[in-house]
Amino acid sequence: MDSRLVRCARRGLGLALVAAALTGCTSREEPIAVLTAAVITGAAPLDVAFDLSYSVCDEDGAATYELDFGDGSPSSVGSDLGVIVHHTYDAGTYAAVLILTDSRGRQDSDTLTITADESGPPVGTSVGDTAPNFTAHTTDGGSLTLYDHRGEVVLLDFWGAWCAPCRISMPHLDELARDYADEGVVVIVVSTDAAEQTSIDFLENGGYDAFLSVWEPGGKSRSPLTELYDLDGTDVGIPCTFVIDRQGVIRYVGHPIDLIGEMIEAIL
Repeated sequence: MDSRLVRCARRGLGLALVAAALTGCTSREEPIAVLTAAVITGAAPLDVAFDLSYSVCDEDGAATYELDFGDGSPSSVGSDLGVIVHHTYDAGTYAAVLILTDSRGRQDSDTLTITADESGPPVGTSVGDTAPNFTAHTTDGGSLTLYDHRGEVVLLDFWGAWCAPCRISMPHLDELARDYADEGVVVIVVSTDAAEQTSIDFLENGGYDAFLSVWEPGGKSRSPLTELYDLDGTDVGIPCTFVIDRQGVIRYVGHPIDLIGEMIEAIL
């Protein structure tokens, strides 16, 4: 699902404007429609609570919306972007579309895929896909299976001690892990270092003990997990963080430094 951050990034907006957008409308010249929901997959009948409040309108703060649920039922229309719109879906896959129109008649739209069945969206590595499952070796000598963390929000971060941007982003990930641990957020860091001890030493020396740490042989391009998550096929490279919601659906793919608390709270 597209988050506010992803939508703003697509528009080329800086982080300062993104932060302002989190509080509502800004002086941005064009509107930005952002459609979110905490639950986007599950057994039918599925109640989905659509949140429109992350949308950005013009400097007048005036906008109207039309929310097409994608299942042939009448659309929801209104002007209060702070409203939560509930809709119940029968079994199937649907594309809900939010169309935002500002006071000058300029429009933007955002789409959210809803899957009402037990299996959820297909497995893949893009936003809106079910995250691929894996069982991997942890650096404390144990093992970890991703699907064991269903019901929690998982930040799955691919990093390496060899990588300067990774080292810079680690304190930020550590802060998120500690701030949201009690709310059901788990941070899994997947090392792409050639030697396991390199990642162990870096985490220990930095005092990063709030993570679940994974290492598999193969380095940054040939390990089973970097291939499973197709890191070479993303535009992000390393570091790269996948935010996976409680239903196992990928909600964000991007640089960890761009993750902000409000985005995680929206998923929670």
